[in-house]
Amino acid sequence: MTDLMLRNESDRGRLLSYIEHLDLTKPRKLTIVEVRSKRSDAQNKMLWMWNGLIQAHLRDSFGQIASSEEWHEILVSRLWPAEVHPVQLPDGTRYRVGRAKTRSFTIAQMTTYLELLDAYCAEHLQLLLPHPDDLMNAIYGERRAA
Repeated sequence: MTDLMLRNESDRGRLLSYIEHLDLTKPRKLTIVEVRSKRSDAQNKMLWMWNGLIQAHLRDSFGQIASSEEWHEILVSRLWPAEVHPVQLPDGTRYRVGRAKTRSFTIAQMTTYLELLDAYCAEHLQLLLPHPDDLMNAIYGERRAA
């Protein structure tokens, strides 16, 4: 089996050449799937920088004591829809569990989540989060820098 990533015209040409030279006396199966990129390192760095600032702000301004990881759990649950499902323990106790996991977000989903988090903090927490140029350029590219 051969895997080939298609990213540009050169890759497309290589694939077409590969197909043209296949031995057609043997059956072949060809599968093309879209590669869905996970969140970027820059997005992850921005997220956890912001989570730390949110944690410090809520502690200092409102006396709310929780870790940045706990605030992350709370804010993801608040800002991102998740599939919540019921779970029942053997003793009959019922719980509703589930939340979105940012580690599985695509780049586009993570961009949307960061924008939602930024807006939420400004509107509801009276916290303006920083937007370091290096991270913003890595996340959005040069088009956002102007």
